[in-house]
Amino acid sequence: MKSDLTIPPNAAQLHTLDNGLEVILLEDHAHPLASVQLWVKAGSLHEEKWTGAGLAHLVEHMFFKGTERRTAPQISQEIQALGGYVNAYTTFNRTVYWIDGVAENVDGYLNILADMARSSNFHADELVKEQEVIRREFAMDNDDPQSVLQHLMQTTAFREHPLRHPIIGHLEIFNQAGREDVVGFVRRHYVPNNCFLVIVGAFDSTAVRAAIQQHFGSWERRPYEPVLMPEEPVQVAPRQSEKEFNTDIARLSLGWPIHGDSHPDKPALDVLGFILGSGRSSRLNLELRERLGIAHWVGAGAWSALDRGLFAVEAESDAEDLEKVEEALGQVLDKICQNGPTQEELDKAVRATLSHQLRLRSTTRGMANSLGHSWLTVGNLDQDRTYLERIRTLTVEAVTNAARTYIQPNRRCRVSLHPQGTLKKASQANARVNREEAQRFTLSNGMTLLVGENPRLPLISTRIQFLAGVPVETDENAGVTQITAQWLVKGTQSRTDEQIAAVLEDRGGSLLSTGDAHRLVVGADVVKGDEVVALDLLTEILTQPVFPAGHLPKIQKRQQASIREELEDPLTVALRRARREMFAGLAFERTALGTQQSVASLNEEVCRAHWERTVQGGNGVVSVFGDVKAVEVLALVEERLGKLASGTKSTAGFEPEYPTADAARWDLKLDKEQGVLVVGFPTVGMQDAYAPALQLIDEACSDMGSRLFNRIREEMGLAYYVGTQAFHALGSGAFYFYVGTDPKKLDLVEAELMKEIASLAKEGLESDELQRAKTTWKSSWLRQQQGNGAMADALGWDELNGFGFGHHQKLPQLMASVTDAQVKETAARFFDPAKAFVVTVRP
Repeated sequence: MKSDLTIPPNAAQLHTLDNGLEVILLEDHAHPLASVQLWVKAGSLHEEKWTGAGLAHLVEHMFFKGTERRTAPQISQEIQALGGYVNAYTTFNRTVYWIDGVAENVDGYLNILADMARSSNFHADELVKEQEVIRREFAMDNDDPQSVLQHLMQTTAFREHPLRHPIIGHLEIFNQAGREDVVGFVRRHYVPNNCFLVIVGAFDSTAVRAAIQQHFGSWERRPYEPVLMPEEPVQVAPRQSEKEFNTDIARLSLGWPIHGDSHPDKPALDVLGFILGSGRSSRLNLELRERLGIAHWVGAGAWSALDRGLFAVEAESDAEDLEKVEEALGQVLDKICQNGPTQEELDKAVRATLSHQLRLRSTTRGMANSLGHSWLTVGNLDQDRTYLERIRTLTVEAVTNAARTYIQPNRRCRVSLHPQGTLKKASQANARVNREEAQRFTLSNGMTLLVGENPRLPLISTRIQFLAGVPVETDENAGVTQITAQWLVKGTQSRTDEQIAAVLEDRGGSLLSTGDAHRLVVGADVVKGDEVVALDLLTEILTQPVFPAGHLPKIQKRQQASIREELEDPLTVALRRARREMFAGLAFERTALGTQQSVASLNEEVCRAHWERTVQGGNGVVSVFGDVKAVEVLALVEERLGKLASGTKSTAGFEPEYPTADAARWDLKLDKEQGVLVVGFPTVGMQDAYAPALQLIDEACSDMGSRLFNRIREEMGLAYYVGTQAFHALGSGAFYFYVGTDPKKLDLVEAELMKEIASLAKEGLESDELQRAKTTWKSSWLRQQQGNGAMADALGWDELNGFGFGHHQKLPQLMASVTDAQVKETAARFFDPAKAFVVTVRP
């Protein structure tokens, strides 16, 4: 079944300034937004004699530390004031600085990016502070098992090539680099003839070209000689590395060297990775997770820099299952090397690739990223369409040959992470369009239907949501919403789990079935033409589940693994403890995951009863957003979901909860390198009149220009990260201040944070802080509307939680109306330091 869908051509234009700076512009007036990106063709592969120092990453950090015209706070605050969100990232072969925001302020974003690129001053004292920040980032990296596994694979697979080094570098080499080395890297690589701009959004190209000339035109072109990569010796024998790590979950990665992105075999390898490890119906998922139940997660794929990379398969499991996981992986790989994929699998991969490319184009940042990657990789702005045509021409024989060529025993690299004390045992075992407002309908059984017509791209998202989650659960069945949601897709009266998984994936779509604090949600994202198939499948899942007994232990095992993984992150541990103490005796002392004990106790009787209570017309909302007609959708949904029992809307457990626990402090120990401080306060639910002001305080205190960031991280150099988190549920809420720091500095950090909280409680936010918070909130709100799935989810969420139809569009006006006095009253009401719930985590 070859796809008959096509990717709409893009109208991106390339211009080159006299100084060699390339400029890629794409006007897209679908949203009043723009993404402005500066791509520097220098990453960790280009550090030359300082390879392994992480200079490229350090430079990225330093670009936010001030210029000849602006201080570090002024950079962040000016971008905030212009409605922008700024960030950057460093990879092996590039460093990208980007600002997403409103299109009318592109000139302002260019002004700031040009100032950063051309005039960053790299003050020695700022460098010292930022190096300390990155040292905390090293600690976080060392605490992350996935990062440790990836670095172990890199050092095992590459002997000479700089891909063997982490992007962040090695701490010992990092500590030897000084200011002159940082400045030298910038002078060497940050030249206009080694950079390019990508801008996508609702702007006027003529005006933007003039702005680019004004801000970047006088940037001096300088001699630049590209960095030459060393030859990597051909691998002729298998390699292996194992490591113990502070984790309950074992992790395995198998990798084989491959060529770079532009090699003719790359499309076949990408398809091979998709068939093996992408989605519910992938071979590895069906065999290791569903049939055998021995893996919590599996994946496969090909990644590469410009000249070389790896094809890898990965799995996570309990330590005692790792040997069986490795054996099963080998059997799946042997089978595909011997027999190749089926034509149906190849057709599905083609359609999924097209679907992915379409979704990339649904946001300004996604489109800008695609253009930038295409230009950096192959110098072709229409690479996504070209690449798809290469995928379309693949045959089963070509994918089979790729598997046989690269997945060879003598070129395999095997790396694994094992829980502490188990390694020895394990080794022994071994264009502008009209966007219509959403419309509201009521089905015959009382179920609400919301439809948003958005014909910009041939994509359609459906979400069916029911009130459930933490408020209707108990200590005994906590986690039942998530377990039930996962179990629903494991079999119906007419389909097995494998057949359910394949229905949409074969068409390049995706299926969603999950639960969270408030909801049980099923949904689908498909291309136009498959919406009836998707709706039929969702209806079948909701109305005809059979809860096959063989799947429950595997679902429970994976959820318990997720609970254990939360215990590995110090910040999550601290936040969870503060919440538990704050809401002691109330529903929200629990989380949507439940506990090890409650999840283990669940059975078919409990889950089936939960499904019957939850999946009722009066308790649900259907939202459909995309290239549809509302009248047609109404008929389709009524015919299918109108047959659900009417029932009533869940109310028990959703009334306001008022915590009565006494504030106190808890000092926890965790075998990690970093220290964490959390200071929490009970607040109010999402419908409360104080909620908007609390959200704006959260916005103001979480940004890189915030008072907390500037004082605790920038001025005092005490933290790697600092911020806030506002939690609003139905009838309940909390507000958390948090800091990640060196454990030795926790006491000093706590004293400073408490001073800032006391100041906030007494004075509220300054007017300019509040205005920046409003501007960044609105920019974020606009960005969230770019994807059909996000819009379908947001519309249903508002209706389900009692805000009423149309609330989403009223939010900007509501947030804009919050006054300085309201913020001050809100801060004084909730942030009394004497009533704080304080949690520290240290080694």
